[in-house]
Amino acid sequence: MSHHDSNPVNHIARIESTKRSVRKYLGIIAIFVTLVLAGVFFAVQFNVLQTLQLHLHQQARAFFGEIVTVRKWVAKHGGVYVPLDKTSGINPYLEPVPGIKTTIACDNGPYVLKNPSLVTKELSDWPSRTGQVRYKMTSLKPINPDNSADHFETSALRRFEQGVGEVGALEKSDGAARYRYVAPLVTDASCLVCHAQQGYAVGGIQGGIAVTLEADKPLLKIRQAQVFIVLAGSAVILLVIASIWFISRLFIRDLQQAQEALTRLATTDFLTGLANRMTGIQTLTQELARTARGKAPLSIALMDLDHFKRVNDTYGHNAGDEILKGFAAIVRQKIRTYDTACRYGGEEFLLIMPQTSLQEAVNVVNRVFDFLRSKPLPTTAGEIKVSISAGVVRAQDGEGVDQCIERADKLLYQAKNDGRGRVYG
Repeated sequence: MSHHDSNPVNHIARIESTKRSVRKYLGIIAIFVTLVLAGVFFAVQFNVLQTLQLHLHQQARAFFGEIVTVRKWVAKHGGVYVPLDKTSGINPYLEPVPGIKTTIACDNGPYVLKNPSLVTKELSDWPSRTGQVRYKMTSLKPINPDNSADHFETSALRRFEQGVGEVGALEKSDGAARYRYVAPLVTDASCLVCHAQQGYAVGGIQGGIAVTLEADKPLLKIRQAQVFIVLAGSAVILLVIASIWFISRLFIRDLQQAQEALTRLATTDFLTGLANRMTGIQTLTQELARTARGKAPLSIALMDLDHFKRVNDTYGHNAGDEILKGFAAIVRQKIRTYDTACRYGGEEFLLIMPQTSLQEAVNVVNRVFDFLRSKPLPTTAGEIKVSISAGVVRAQDGEGVDQCIERADKLLYQAKNDGRGRVYG
């Protein structure tokens, strides 16, 4: 096989490899883009939730600061007295404390003492509040059972004893989302008026204030944003994948066209359109192998245009090329669909006829021979009458390509020596 013949084959192999690589790498790119976009989505969601929790935490801390300020003001003044009515009875937990007057008499009636803890509780329970914020005193050793710590508050209070400054968390209960926040209350001198009997000392942690913020509305907004981001992200991913698929289809189509062109170049004689020498030898090799397995007859013919050099010298090479193309068209017309004709070299043609006896093969070649004898070939230089010489043989058992062609070539040589224009077989 010549270097010229091998180059297209090598290119075809490289193109096929490139097509596989294109599919593989574009698939990898699509997966990578999908993972990146999914990662961005989850990162955005994480950051949104973190931002919401930070906002709620800061809001709860601000409420805690306001509550502490109110408590300090009330404690500084030893509590506040308010008119005694149905809603503000006497605090039973203050009566046992020595030195504290739970009620006083004024001109317009009795007044009852409200200490900082009770003020905090009643402000949180005030009917006009929206309910979006709730807060309470909480303690592991409460005087008032209403200030007993729940599970979350108990955990926070124990962490305060270990030095933690504040505790906050987003939690769901009873189908509602809330942000829970607890910060410690540090005992000062004013606190000891009521709590000295519990063993508290200045600077110690007497409990904490628990703030609860409703979080359903902001979480609903986040869920709506999540749905939008999921839809938008899915659309972007589908668009990217569709774009990659479309580009890959165009690229692979171009490669396919290039491969088909190179396949034609590698297997076809560019002038006559018949199979080239390499393809003819490959076909004959396959047919010989098939014949050896199935014992079906196989015949070949070598055909040569007589005095072709004289045609080129007399009418020019363009006319010679037209003769070759015209002869190739006649061969395609006269042979059967399962026969293979190839340009073996120059003006020499190889005809491979599977499942064909020697006599049948001679008949096929004679159809070509008779047509040429009856009708000249048209060219730009005028009609030119041409003839062929041919050698036809049937493949023998165990015979290789070279041996089979060599026998046909000997008969062809004999036909030429005997005066040309003959078919020997």
